Amino acid sequence: MPEYSFDTAEPVDLRVRNASGTIAVTAADVATSTVDVRPVQDPDGGGDLAEETTVTFDRGRLTVEVPERRGWTNGGKHKIAITVTVPTGSALTTRSASAAVTTTGRFAACTVRSASGRIALDRTDGPVDVTLASGDITIAAGGRISVQGTSGAVRIDRATGDVDVNSVSGRIRIGVAEDSVRAKVVSGSITVEEACAGEVVVSATSGRVVVGVRRGVTA
Repeated sequence: MPEYSFDTAEPVDLRVRNASGTIAVTAADVATSTVDVRPVQDPDGGGDLAEETTVTFDRGRLTVEVPERRGWTNGGKHKIAITVTVPTGSALTTRSASAAVTTTGRFAACTVRSASGRIALDRTDGPVDVTLASGDITIAAGGRISVQGTSGAVRIDRATGDVDVNSVSGRIRIGVAEDSVRAKVVSGSITVEEACAGEVVVSATSGRVVVGVRRGVTA
């Protein structure tokens, strides 16, 4: 299956489009970016899709694009696993229909767009922007964080910037919030464990709301 390698002494701008399967990205102290493309399932055409996937690097931007085929937007059987390693401090943008997205390491910024799937993001120094219609979202740490979802659990362990979370149903849990928080859910619960500064505005039409305030902070 295809494997690619590029000399990248500096952080890169990584763009990945993979409709169905997995996207796993590691940010590490490396001077070479690597991309591995392989089928998750190969009953009929998965191997061809892996071979047809385009991987390019131009002026700091690393692009991985799996070609779309009929049935992909509905989570078709041709699933591709994309595994990438980039330098620490790189930026990531992913687009998918039903791929699971996982990051490990420290990134400058992360943007994730998907209809369904599980999203698990490690540390991000800057903005985190996630749009997911159905599925669970976990964010270890980020700067300004925006999450737009329809159903599923949202967990944010730490945010150094503003947090904005909107969901129709599911649990929202925010650990340490160092700036303002806005969270809204129609059916579900909201927990802010430690609000450190700024304004906290939460709304749950049906469900429990709990807000904790750091000692010494005026509520």
